[in-house]
Amino acid sequence: MPHMRPPQRKSNTGVIVALVLVGVALLGVGTVGAMAASITSSRASDYSSTSSRSTSTNSSESETTTTTSSEESETSTSTSSNDEVKPVAALGNHPFNIPGNGAMNTSCNLPRFNTDVTSQDRFYQAALPCLMDAWAPALENANLPVRAPNVITTGDSIETPCGTRRWNQTAMYCPGNHTIYMTARYYAEVEQRADGGVYLGQFAHEFGHALQGMTGINSAYGDASYDAGGSSTSTGLELTRRSELQATCFEGMTLAALQNGGVSNDYIFPALEDSSGRGDEHTGVRDHGSTSTNASWVEQGFRKNRITECNTWLAAASDVD
Repeated sequence: MPHMRPPQRKSNTGVIVALVLVGVALLGVGTVGAMAASITSSRASDYSSTSSRSTSTNSSESETTTTTSSEESETSTSTSSNDEVKPVAALGNHPFNIPGNGAMNTSCNLPRFNTDVTSQDRFYQAALPCLMDAWAPALENANLPVRAPNVITTGDSIETPCGTRRWNQTAMYCPGNHTIYMTARYYAEVEQRADGGVYLGQFAHEFGHALQGMTGINSAYGDASYDAGGSSTSTGLELTRRSELQATCFEGMTLAALQNGGVSNDYIFPALEDSSGRGDEHTGVRDHGSTSTNASWVEQGFRKNRITECNTWLAAASDVD
């Protein structure tokens, strides 16, 4: 049976923290619309770093629970060695934007994917340390916290600090407890998706929001959104699109790091194609960007793999429509 057309992500519904928009000049951000169209015929930019941090192959056999309490999820493990390292609440001029920095090539031993809740959780828990390995050097170079988010995979509705997440809603990152909530049945039953690459792409997008949480970008976005009147105003909606599209661009960078680390294109290409098909046309709410804009940003992250190329906060309004 053909799957449903994927809607936009609703990644940050209920977000209670955020930031100040510093400009819309296109400074160091490549023109998004100029990216080549054929994703599946090319490879990502190969990022190399002088960082001494080594990549690792992660075991996929560890058992995890499929649902965890909100209280338990607040005990995120910090991998930063400096307790004084703090997030920076800023947007376009954020210190994360170090020229030349990208996501580190990272190997990842992913388990066999199945759509049941337990198998999905095992898949995400195996992917998480790989994503942290890919991004830790860039965070450390910018003197920002390296703090892995918690991941809760659930087949039921769940209460979070960001409000109730229903089983039939898309995945969500909640900055209130630095936790990614993967709603397993939504993708399996509502969207009727079975390809593991689609789920990896969704997880990488939510991890992009977790990066915004680690760095302080999410906090600044929340403040700016509040000042703009939130989703009831055109300015507030544009801020949300900038946040979502940056997470999508970070997703592309993550997929580049995994591809160059040896993860099969059987995962990478479906993830890119799925993200390229999501957009506001499916819901009529202009809070995530058009389908073509989503496609451009995920491809820009994948092809260029540079943090400065994902600075949606300085992109022209026409590039975040």
